[in-house]
Amino acid sequence: MAIGLVLLKRTYWGVSPITAVPDAVANITTLTLGNATIILHILCVALQLIVQKRFTLKSLLTICVGVPFGYLVDLFMWIWNPDLVLWQKIVSLIVGIAIQGLGVALISGCDMMLPAPDELNNVISRMYHKKLANVKMIADAIYVAIAIIINLISTHSLASVGISSVASVLLTGRFVGLFLKLFPRIRMSPFFSFRDASGSSEGTASS
Repeated sequence: MAIGLVLLKRTYWGVSPITAVPDAVANITTLTLGNATIILHILCVALQLIVQKRFTLKSLLTICVGVPFGYLVDLFMWIWNPDLVLWQKIVSLIVGIAIQGLGVALISGCDMMLPAPDELNNVISRMYHKKLANVKMIADAIYVAIAIIINLISTHSLASVGISSVASVLLTGRFVGLFLKLFPRIRMSPFFSFRDASGSSEGTASS
């Protein structure tokens, strides 16, 4: 997922909606993209705790995803900084989205822990009985809106939102579905079980 994010970033055509806010913040502060991403993950975990009104093992595991993910983003940003021509940017865009899709399929297939923004969507969907697709769509719109506001106020541009952002929204889910279909064994039995939206079984490992 970190490699896919960096491939999108290096096209300079924008990033995925979830990454748009950290990217906008990194553009106007001394924070790296990876550090800004870690902060976003921590904020999303805090929102999970507010919505759930309790701390769970799964919330802790989302932090365990976010911190190394942020450091990997910075590592790959340092390693991969080429001067791409148009066709190379197109290839980087497609490959980046495909790799992100594979990463999402792998991490969601284990049904153990997700990046904090995605887990926050799941928590809101479960607690308020809303369709996850609708929650994700609204969340993505909020991330993009915040990034646009930050960019317009600070740099008077839309540096974090562009072709890559739109392509990521349209294609990532398709690649996730493709990889789950090609590699059905990616899907594992659930590690956590939930009785209901407010049940006490969350955070209990399933047998």
